[in-house]
Amino acid sequence: MCKSKVPRLAGLVVLLSLLLASCGGTPTPSPASTAPPPPSPLPTTAPTATPLPSPMPPTPTPEPTLPPVEGSEPSYRVGAFYYPWYRSIPADPDWVHWNEPYFSPPLNISSDYYPQLGPYSSLDPAVVAQHFAWLREAGVGVIISSWWGRPSIEEKAVPLLLEMGERYGIQVAFHLEPYAGRSATALVSDVGYLVERYGDHPAFFRTTAASGWSPDDRPKGMFFLWASRYPDSDSAPVEASYWRDALDAIHARPDGGLVIADETLSEWIDDGHFDGLYSYAVLQFDGGAAYHWARALPPGAWYVPGVNPGFSAVRIGYDASTYVPRRGGAAYDERWQAALDTGVEPALVVITSFNEWHEGTQIEPAAVGFDNGRGYTYADYGALPPDGYLALTRQWVDRFLAQTWPEAYAVRFRLMTSSDWTTFDLVDGGAWLRPAVVSTSPEADSAGAEGGRFALTQPLARAETGGTVEMVVDILLTGMEKGGSLVFEIGRGHVGSTTVELAKGPGEGGVVIANQVWDGIVPGELNALRFQVPVSSVVGPAP
Repeated sequence: MCKSKVPRLAGLVVLLSLLLASCGGTPTPSPASTAPPPPSPLPTTAPTATPLPSPMPPTPTPEPTLPPVEGSEPSYRVGAFYYPWYRSIPADPDWVHWNEPYFSPPLNISSDYYPQLGPYSSLDPAVVAQHFAWLREAGVGVIISSWWGRPSIEEKAVPLLLEMGERYGIQVAFHLEPYAGRSATALVSDVGYLVERYGDHPAFFRTTAASGWSPDDRPKGMFFLWASRYPDSDSAPVEASYWRDALDAIHARPDGGLVIADETLSEWIDDGHFDGLYSYAVLQFDGGAAYHWARALPPGAWYVPGVNPGFSAVRIGYDASTYVPRRGGAAYDERWQAALDTGVEPALVVITSFNEWHEGTQIEPAAVGFDNGRGYTYADYGALPPDGYLALTRQWVDRFLAQTWPEAYAVRFRLMTSSDWTTFDLVDGGAWLRPAVVSTSPEADSAGAEGGRFALTQPLARAETGGTVEMVVDILLTGMEKGGSLVFEIGRGHVGSTTVELAKGPGEGGVVIANQVWDGIVPGELNALRFQVPVSSVVGPAP
């Protein structure tokens, strides 16, 4: 790490002679015959002492002028990942993050962009105040602050974040990073520490919203677990169940707690007991499918889509495949739209990010036309002005809060097969959401949602002797057009047969609206049969 060196200045003492001069020339000595003047008369009274002046109090350091608190209240259903890990000279002893791994701030920093505020310190109250004023302007009511453990530089910033959060109406949640030594046991301890140290502050984020594993209205803190598959930076990957006991312990705390994992597979809810899942950033955007994982979330699980305006980490050496051009805000618009079009209402939308400058995902205002003095001109936001993403975010926040979601209708299906594998999917006319597996045969190898469809398997040897397995699932159907049809597809191996029974309404006793058997063989990888069910049979009056 390079540090600035200030040259020492040698002190130079100069003795000055005072020359007394008369008006215009060299003084002339008085003649010796001149009589000396009479002595001054002695005072008749003692002179009054002149009091010494009182010592002046030290000049106080002027308080920074902070941006005003203005505009409408931000939404606590929209958050932004926030990074308080920056340090800068002269506010701090050293540069931190702006210089990593081999840059030389303040002109040459580790980002493809240059902040409008310059390379700042995350401990500067004026900087954090401006950040929170901008967040408020954008309608973002929650920051999810990066946290790398108790002795970290990110931890040192928390009191200032809470102070400014209270001033600007911004709540603070935590992004628990994979610091050295993080584990399931440490997670429980870390949550306890953060709640006990900061939980009484008015800006500490709490919600009474429930989840499948926290089905109550206690005011709970919220914690995001980054790199959920890797407990710490040196760990081998773990299964979702690794965290289960830790999550149960957090849920059992007097004030509970919500923990959201950075995964998109529903097993992290079922096996890990997480309260919800989030996607940090979408790099390869493939239309709406980028967020279709939301549909497989079980009932009660939080859907927390992450929306990023782009991704640009060229200068710090990321692979070229990670680059996502912003296209003047179009990439941001696409991700917001897709996140809201899944048919699943988000519990929270998170923006990736407010100020992750290394990866170029920030919505914080960026400088225009700034260069590093070495031939590199930093990127800017193209057709958008420096604060363009703040305005664009506000537009999407307002649309999100005003949006209504289509009604969903409960259906139960029973999937039975004597084949070694079978699949079942809704391929047209609507979408299925929130599957809840009611039961599965113990002989099944696997049963559940997989790759956008339901799959059920058993050993081939068992199937060849006529063995059968089944699973029963409750789902919601949505996005259907009145008068239309739902198109379902059954896939199956070349052994045995598959039967699908659809019943309207959850639970036992629903009215059967379809019963389809498939025992044929046709060309194609899935050996598939499609059949239709009228939408009217699903949305009609309840039985």
